[in-house]
Amino acid sequence: MERRKKRRRLIEIVKDVLIVLLALSAVYLTLRTQIGSLTSRNGRWFSGLFDGKTVSLLPAAGGEEAEHMQPRPVRMSVQLGSGGRYGVQYDQTAVDALFDATASLLGDALGSAQAPVQVTEAAWRNALSNAWGIYFDFQGAVPLTVLSASLSGAVNQVLPEVGVRRLLLAEEEGAVRLYYSNESTGLYYVCGTAEALRGHVQTTAAAYSPNGTVFAYETSYSELASYVMVAATQASPKMYHTANPVAQMSESDREEMMEALGFHPQSNNSYRSGDRLIVNEWPDRLSILDDGHVRYETSASSEAKYPVGVPGETADAAAVVQATWPLAERTLGQHCGAARLYLIGVEQMSEDEWAADYGYCLNGAGVELGADGYAARFIIQDGQITEFELFFRSYTDTGEQSIVLPEAQAAAAMSAQQVQGSELLLAYEDSGTAELLRAEWIAIQNP
Repeated sequence: MERRKKRRRLIEIVKDVLIVLLALSAVYLTLRTQIGSLTSRNGRWFSGLFDGKTVSLLPAAGGEEAEHMQPRPVRMSVQLGSGGRYGVQYDQTAVDALFDATASLLGDALGSAQAPVQVTEAAWRNALSNAWGIYFDFQGAVPLTVLSASLSGAVNQVLPEVGVRRLLLAEEEGAVRLYYSNESTGLYYVCGTAEALRGHVQTTAAAYSPNGTVFAYETSYSELASYVMVAATQASPKMYHTANPVAQMSESDREEMMEALGFHPQSNNSYRSGDRLIVNEWPDRLSILDDGHVRYETSASSEAKYPVGVPGETADAAAVVQATWPLAERTLGQHCGAARLYLIGVEQMSEDEWAADYGYCLNGAGVELGADGYAARFIIQDGQITEFELFFRSYTDTGEQSIVLPEAQAAAAMSAQQVQGSELLLAYEDSGTAELLRAEWIAIQNP
């Protein structure tokens, strides 16, 4: 936010107390007017100046300037009734183009969705394979309330707060229905949507032609996870140079990163200790390691640096994402180059404790970073972020292609290994020290 300060001075020296008082009153009223106009853009900043409390450098949770997560799928498909399927994956430009053409439909469906009703997996598959439909796969489990707020502009209160990865807009029996799978339970649900959406899914889908994309359950690859999407054409994943951007940061770059995290870059309480810069702003401690790993922890909770949700109320998944996504995007997202951040998932570990993980994605393929795979992890306790760790990595397209098996052959090879329920995915494994990344097929054993 741009903060403008206007300086005023008296034009003439007043000689009697009455004129002085009048002048001071005029200045006071003028400042009140200016403050009032600025407060409408960021009321919390000015209230902090005048009530003596700590001023947060981050937007207030729920404020007008809060950054909202804008989730985008990594794979999509369009079902042309019984006339075949058009699918795209491992090509983020193509996926983005399809999403841009259909996101408003998904937003309208989420905004108008009625209370969900559980359905069988057979009903889900019938809609996925035979109806006119648009399928979205976000790779991670995004809270349904977050998707609703992001795509429709407001949270649809009838939708449950569950993590969803796969959604389907299906037009059947003269109505548009919203299907989704609950990632934690594996159950399937359907919601009715506004009558005004009738006809729009079929009209949108009819603009695409089938390209031979199928799901594993429609094939002989019975050992694969059912919803692995198998394309008829060979994937051509890119190769990437990878680097540690923290090691390449100038002093001003490092200061900008500290400011993005709400720390004062000129703090007298910062010092060098071995392989890290440590900033102590009691009760908060930030450690910036030379290897690109950044850690935060706090030892008290009276003045939360990173509040989550509404004070006095129990945090929920939507509040957790709203508080953590801007921190990840302003830091990792500003330095990751060709990569894109995505939400891996939000987990409630106890009544007042949550964890949120974010990962890197390269052209629709996930990056398995280090031992745990994630790029960022946030821990939330009692309505505030109490610790986090960030792994800074930067990726640059080399212009060369990784050599991988065609997807159908990789699926056949994986099926031959008889690993029941494995999900076949293209991914990049980044040890944190590698300089060149090549894509490879990996198998993820689903729970």
